[in-house]
Amino acid sequence: MRKFIVGLLLALGVFFGLVWWFDVEQTGGSFSDFFADPVGGTQSLFSRFQLWVTGLIEKAKGATGTGTVDARALAASLIAGFETFSPKAYPDPPGQTSKYSIGYGHQIVPGDGFTTLSTISEPDALALLNADLDVYAACVDNAVTVPLGPEETAALYSFTYNEGCGAFQNSTLLRLLNAEDYSGADAEFAQWNIANGNILPALVSRRAKEAAVFAQDIPPSGGTTA
Repeated sequence: MRKFIVGLLLALGVFFGLVWWFDVEQTGGSFSDFFADPVGGTQSLFSRFQLWVTGLIEKAKGATGTGTVDARALAASLIAGFETFSPKAYPDPPGQTSKYSIGYGHQIVPGDGFTTLSTISEPDALALLNADLDVYAACVDNAVTVPLGPEETAALYSFTYNEGCGAFQNSTLLRLLNAEDYSGADAEFAQWNIANGNILPALVSRRAKEAAVFAQDIPPSGGTTA
């Protein structure tokens, strides 16, 4: 019995260690939220795990050239990892009270059915992420006039989801990209790291990761592989 109890405790320790590693370290979740709502937390965990695995598969395809990368699937995985899931509305960016988001970074605007007191389920948040991604993907597809590889496309979808269509349309990043300066466009990601007048470490990290994904399609010549 004693060995059984010790083994059970070790198994539970490994399990919760893995949950913490994935939930907090890999997808930016909240370990406390998981315990506050174990059922919802488990559902959220598995949903994000599926998106995370999908992203790994798409990245592996690009790195090894063993298949066609699905730009939308890769973008959804990137966005979910950056934004993380929140069932409640939260200030976005933090430190102000005029803009709020919910779910996977959906920015609440008048008429969309959400308020600062709203809550959302994991399935509805995923559906909302994909609906929002339709809008931002169309924005990128319509604004870019040069060929793009799937990783470049996914990185731009993620960037525009975060910064907005208008910001992307008026950006130096887009201007350089449409001038076929792919390397210059890639370098522009790093400029978008400020919110409320301050550099945010989370945005610095996000822009670096998006730029790294974008750069996977850029050959040494600075052109595009598409």
